[in-house]
Amino acid sequence: MAIRARTRNSLDFKPMMENEVEPGFTSFPFKIQRVDCQGPSGPRRDSLMQLVMGLGNPGRRYAKTRHNIGFMCLDEVAARLGLTFSQDTDEYLIARGNGPAGPVTLLKPQTYMNLSGEALTVWSQRTGLTVGETVTAEISEDEDPVVPPDVVPLVVCDDLHLPLGSVRIRARGSAGGQNGLASVIEHAHGPGVPRLRLGVGPRQDELDPETWADYVLEDFTAEEQGDLEDLIQRSGEALLAMLDLGPEQAGARFNRRIRRERDLPEADA
Repeated sequence: MAIRARTRNSLDFKPMMENEVEPGFTSFPFKIQRVDCQGPSGPRRDSLMQLVMGLGNPGRRYAKTRHNIGFMCLDEVAARLGLTFSQDTDEYLIARGNGPAGPVTLLKPQTYMNLSGEALTVWSQRTGLTVGETVTAEISEDEDPVVPPDVVPLVVCDDLHLPLGSVRIRARGSAGGQNGLASVIEHAHGPGVPRLRLGVGPRQDELDPETWADYVLEDFTAEEQGDLEDLIQRSGEALLAMLDLGPEQAGARFNRRIRRERDLPEADA
């Protein structure tokens, strides 16, 4: 038996739980290998590049909402790296520069949250780079090798089910109800997409599901600003660690779940 990298197409994709790992598969590093492929303007020179997608909704109306924490995280990282966003196309804002492990591209989709994956496809078409999940698997010698994608995107998004301030890094998994992440998984043809999930849920009782849509489209409250600033700073550090060390090592350092107040022990009288 030989170990070869392969990708899965959309016909192979089955939803998985966030912590579930498919038997026989392990996550492939999301840093791309050196490639030399044909781009829309001719042969593209060898490169080693990482792609990060921060999810949110475009426009001033949504700029300070809980759903846009992915944009806020990318703004923090761009500031730390001295990068500036520009708009090459209607589908996304883009910033390019050097990250802790080499060239990095930051994307903020402008397609609205539920269609975030469309921005990934447009970026792929414009650059001539293939995108997808990458996994390793044992395949027999008589099987044709499958070429891995050029880029496996890293996604930053909000998580309504985690209390505000929580950080969860995973190398793969389901979308967990986050529609923007689900769209990226669809366009990447599988769940092997590293993600940085940032908790925006209440620290008291869990929300009624009927209020979820309205809650994520509300601005952070004045009382939440301190926790929000801390989360943005921590998320920036976590994202840079993911780019430098990969999701497993970064997760060991930065994963944090804030306990809801109702779960905390009562103070002594």
